[in-house]
Amino acid sequence: MRIGDQVDAWKDDQGDYYRARVVEMEGHLIFVHYEGFSPDQADWIGLSDIRIMDRQRNIQKRKKKKSTSQRLHPLDNNQMPNDETKMDTDDDNYDDGGENGNYGPRGKENHVSWQDYATFYYTQDGSKARHHTGLIQDRRMLLHCCPCHSKEFTHPERPDRLSSIIQQLHNDRILRFVKHMHGREATDSELLKAHTSQHIRNYTPEEDKSIKVTSIAALLNPVVSPPPSPTTATKEEKTEPSTMGTTLRGIGGGVVMETGPGYRLRQQRLLSTNALKKKKQMSDESCGTKLTYPPDLVCQMTCGELGIAVDTTFHPAYSSLSAKVAAGALISLVDAVVEGDLKNGFALIRPPGHHAEESAAMGFCFYNNVAVAALSTLEKYPTKIKNILIVDWDVHHGNGTQKIFYDNPNVLYISIHRWDHGQFYPYSGAPDECGLGKGLGKNVNIALSDLENQTRPMGDPEFVAALYHLVIPIARQFSPDMIFVSAGFDAAEGHPENLGGYKVTPKGYSVMTKIIMDLAQELCEGRLVLTLEGGYALQPLAVSAAASVTQLLPSWASSADYLHGYKHTLNSIKPNQGCVASLAKCVQVQQAYWQFPDHLMSPDCRFQLPSDWRASEGILTRPKREKRPIKMPVVEGY
Repeated sequence: MRIGDQVDAWKDDQGDYYRARVVEMEGHLIFVHYEGFSPDQADWIGLSDIRIMDRQRNIQKRKKKKSTSQRLHPLDNNQMPNDETKMDTDDDNYDDGGENGNYGPRGKENHVSWQDYATFYYTQDGSKARHHTGLIQDRRMLLHCCPCHSKEFTHPERPDRLSSIIQQLHNDRILRFVKHMHGREATDSELLKAHTSQHIRNYTPEEDKSIKVTSIAALLNPVVSPPPSPTTATKEEKTEPSTMGTTLRGIGGGVVMETGPGYRLRQQRLLSTNALKKKKQMSDESCGTKLTYPPDLVCQMTCGELGIAVDTTFHPAYSSLSAKVAAGALISLVDAVVEGDLKNGFALIRPPGHHAEESAAMGFCFYNNVAVAALSTLEKYPTKIKNILIVDWDVHHGNGTQKIFYDNPNVLYISIHRWDHGQFYPYSGAPDECGLGKGLGKNVNIALSDLENQTRPMGDPEFVAALYHLVIPIARQFSPDMIFVSAGFDAAEGHPENLGGYKVTPKGYSVMTKIIMDLAQELCEGRLVLTLEGGYALQPLAVSAAASVTQLLPSWASSADYLHGYKHTLNSIKPNQGCVASLAKCVQVQQAYWQFPDHLMSPDCRFQLPSDWRASEGILTRPKREKRPIKMPVVEGY
């Protein structure tokens, strides 16, 4: 069996064999793309789930059939063969049909496109590409959803997020230039590095709750919560676990009340019944009867189902598994980068993690994926990885990541987020939250707030200026051995006000990714991993994530969107006045811990970017973002 071969592969959710193409092989696992299905349906399966098609044997059978047919029905030289006697002897286009010849709704795909992928795979360039950038995905992370399945109400954090990104990468022909990796579940011992044993038990199916002790590290190094900022003194009231009758706020700005015990019991019985019905209908082993009902699953969401912290969806049959796979997948990708098998990588995972605290789920997050991976890396590779930098450019502050590392001197957390003076979710991330004890100065909040008379929202020049003037000089002084990016794309233009409200473009994310990638190359031999956090408007999310992945690829594998430099990349090099004030405040606070050029501490500093970074065409000539859904061309093969 070779890459690009057509096989019959078992598809769990369909309960049958379907035609598929071999995309990648790793040990006893095979990554297959099911023909006629969207690329997000590609899956890692075992050898026992593969039926290899004996092409040559089938060709001989058809030749023999044609020969017999020609003897029985001789044709005149001027007569064309009918459908029963016609045979295409080109085995590249051959398909025996047969009872196992099932295809997805899009039908059979062009063999030539897959032959082209296979040819590239076995070239020297193909080998180089697979040792440069990794992409980890696992279909089990698509299982996590609201039990309502978004039939009447569309939840922001939904499986379509991953599907849209994969489809965009497929359309841009990026998938051939990455090393495809499979995910795994994080172990309890790995999760315990960032979370309490009680928190893990809360999100473990009933039959699997065997955790009895917390880690020694957690006992000796308790996590210290940041002190309340003078300007955000009320945020603790908003994020503390509520009591009966307390008003709660979610990431989307919704306000609800906790439900009563009777309503919760009725919902749990209904979910249990539905899960058992689905188990009988499907052969998918992931749809087990082990259900999880965490104690904080107490809020009635807009759709009528139970949620956590107002609007965090949870499926009792699937969400626990998806959350563990998300954390474990990121660890696997990081291991490959640290061990030198890859230069960098993108973790296409969900649910996200940066809001998850040591003992609390919130903001669509259950386990803090980047915290679990960072702590695991520090413990596993103590001589190679001693200091880790986490850059978080999600529009929401990563309250969970901040709290977990607040007194850790080996992890520098820098967050660029919308703050609005403590009025934007999760109401934390003030500039004066700088760390505690040995971790003092290792927490940097670049908290962006608008001014009253400001007319232009935060976008490309504001985020890039934050990286250029603050992140780069601080990172150079910290000198990390590896860089993580909590890559949320909810600052992308196209997100509603309650979920983002900013205007970062795909080109902006390209520049941001290149800045961090160049920084990693300068400081830590290129070791860099981006992990998906937020981003909920599907089209902006997909094109922004694809823009970032493009910059991770080797330059020779680039498309026209790859940036070889920074010249003429931005429509504006002048941050708005709200950003200027926000950056100045950050410099004022952080100058106690880091050194900055004198001009940044001047009251006249406007934090402009280099003049040659400005694009030759102005903002008035820049094409507007298409708000209507864009019809994507059908792309076959990788």
